[in-house]
Amino acid sequence: MVKFKNITPTTYRQELKGKILVAAMSLFKREGIKRVKMDDIAQALSISKRTLYEIYENKEQLLCEGVVYEYQLRLEQHRQFTEQAENEIEVVMEVIRQDIVRLGGINPLFFSELAKYERVVELLNKEHEEKRLRSMEFVKKGIENGYFRSDLNYDIISKMSDAVVQHVMMSKMYEEYPLSEIFRNHVDILFRGICTDKGIAALHL
Repeated sequence: MVKFKNITPTTYRQELKGKILVAAMSLFKREGIKRVKMDDIAQALSISKRTLYEIYENKEQLLCEGVVYEYQLRLEQHRQFTEQAENEIEVVMEVIRQDIVRLGGINPLFFSELAKYERVVELLNKEHEEKRLRSMEFVKKGIENGYFRSDLNYDIISKMSDAVVQHVMMSKMYEEYPLSEIFRNHVDILFRGICTDKGIAALHL
């Protein structure tokens, strides 16, 4: 006798919620946030707009949860790779590879339009600070293992990188060059600058 998986309404709703997040973020990143309507998201999933609004009241709520979802997903991916990597340079190389691929598939409008949502900006600022603290711990280990230079002020370097990102967005440099190409050039200079001879020997940028 064939046994069917027992799917409760709660389980179905949670699965649907996850599918909505994935579909919505995909549309936002491809088309830009403003261009995507709730109708578009419902249509992409072949669900009614009423069902969508029962789960997410508006686009901002959906965007907030989508940003958190993708952030946590990247955190888990980085955690798993860090556990498997032999050294800090391997981690750096994999993170750069992932980010270049990720940025290559994102419409720059997505990033510029995020700033229009106050709740999203608050989340991004919180995530940025958490990322900065983790990066400082990561650099500390890299220094101890001889891959990163110990004579640099990494707080200054972090703030300089933030300034570069702000300039790229404010000057709309992404209209002249792909975001992935801007990122690759920036991190190439950055990591060659902070690495020791041992670190540079391990780099394959």
